[in-house]
Amino acid sequence: MIDTFRLGLFVCALTATASATEPMANHYFEVRVYSVTSNKLGGVLERFRDTVEPVRRKHGIDTAGYWTSGTTNGDKFIYLMTAANKEEMQLREKEFGADARFKEGYAASNAKHGKTVDGILALPLSAPADAKFDFTANQKPRGFELRIYSVPPGKLDAFRNRWRDSAVPIYDRHSLRSIGWWVADKMDADRNNQFVAILAGESPESIQKSIAAFHQDPEWQ
Repeated sequence: MIDTFRLGLFVCALTATASATEPMANHYFEVRVYSVTSNKLGGVLERFRDTVEPVRRKHGIDTAGYWTSGTTNGDKFIYLMTAANKEEMQLREKEFGADARFKEGYAASNAKHGKTVDGILALPLSAPADAKFDFTANQKPRGFELRIYSVPPGKLDAFRNRWRDSAVPIYDRHSLRSIGWWVADKMDADRNNQFVAILAGESPESIQKSIAAFHQDPEWQ
C-alpha cells in the first residue's frame, strides 16, 4: 500500500541549508500531515506563516519544507522538520509551545477561523546512513510528491535497497529529483514498516508524466 500526496507548486519551498552532498543521516526528522477542515486551508496557512513558522525559527526549529495538497479526502498541509536529534527537537518544541507569541497567535487564529484541522499524522523519521538529501532551494516553482509506503515485515532492507540502487537513478533520468528518503520510527496500523520519500519535478502534471515514463523504463521493468 502507498499513500501519495501530490503537492502544489512552490518557489523555494525547501528552506534547509543542507545540500545533497552533506551528510544528514545523523539528523532527526519529523513529517507532519494535517487533515484540514473543509474550506479552512487559508486559515491554516495564515497561522503557520504569521505565528508558527516565525516562533519556531526563534526557538531554533528548522522547517526543511512545507506544502499543501488537494486530495480526494480534502486539503492537506504538510511540513518536514529537522534537528540534530529527537531530544533537541522535543526540548525546542516544548519551548515553542510555551512561547507567549505562539499562544496569542494561536488564540487569535482560533477566534478568527474556528476549527481548522480535523487530524494530524506525525511521523518521526530515521535517515538511513546511505540516504542523500537535496534541500537546496530552487528559483523556479516546482511540484512535489510525498509518498508513504507500507512495507511488510522482513522486506524493509530489500525495499530500501531497490529504492536507492534502482528507483532513484531511474527517476532522475526521467526528471524526477529525490529530495530525500526515510524510515518511520513507528509502524502503521497493520504493523507494517513505513518508508517515506519526497520527489520533485517541474510541476504536478510533469511529475505524473515522469512517473508514467518511469514505469515503462526497460531498466525498471
